[in-house]
Amino acid sequence: MRWEREKGRLKVELLGDFNYERVLKVRGLLKEDEELIVDLKNCRFVDTEAVDFLYNLKLKGRSYRLLNRPELLKKICKILGVEV
Repeated sequence: MRWEREKGRLKVELLGDFNYERVLKVRGLLKEDEELIVDLKNCRFVDTEAVDFLYNLKLKGRSYRLLNRPELLKKICKILGVEV
C-alpha cells in the first residue's frame, strides 16, 4: 500500500487486497477533515470489512472517491447507496 497527502486529501493506492488489515491502516492515516481517495487499480480483492468501512464513511458524511473500481464493487456500492 502506498499513500500520500495532498491539499486536504489522503490518496491511497492499494497493492493487493482491500481487507481488514488495510482498513485499519487507512483508518489510522485518515484525518478528520481529509477526503479519502482510494485507487483500486492493483487491488485483487475487496472484502466485507472494506465495504463496511466505506459504508460507514458514507453514513458519517465523509467525502471519499474510489478510482478504478472493479465492476462487482460498483454493483455492491450501488445496492448499498454508497455509489461514488
